[in-house]
Amino acid sequence: MEELVKALGPWPMVQGIVIGLFVAAAGFWAIRKGLQDSRKETGHVPRVVRIEHTDEEKRWQWEAYKQLGHIEKNSFEIAKHSEDAVELLREVAKGINRMADAYWNSRQ
Repeated sequence: MEELVKALGPWPMVQGIVIGLFVAAAGFWAIRKGLQDSRKETGHVPRVVRIEHTDEEKRWQWEAYKQLGHIEKNSFEIAKHSEDAVELLREVAKGINRMADAYWNSRQ
């Protein structure tokens, strides 16, 4: 490669193209090698496992689903109460602004 680059010394554009092709070839080789290595079999055979739950575990799962239902229902109520709280805070801010305006106007 070094001799080729020296031979192309008078033509720097061709020299850049040749160096670019060498870099591209090295990158292509590395990608291909990596893909081939990732396809090699590791000898591990995936197994399908079926989990049988006991009656107690099924009961716990059902209780968890019921609790999720309560959380869902309560989250809408919490959102409604949060909106009401924001509205009350806006009213308080308006009142504070009116008091500050009255104080400012009395000082003028």
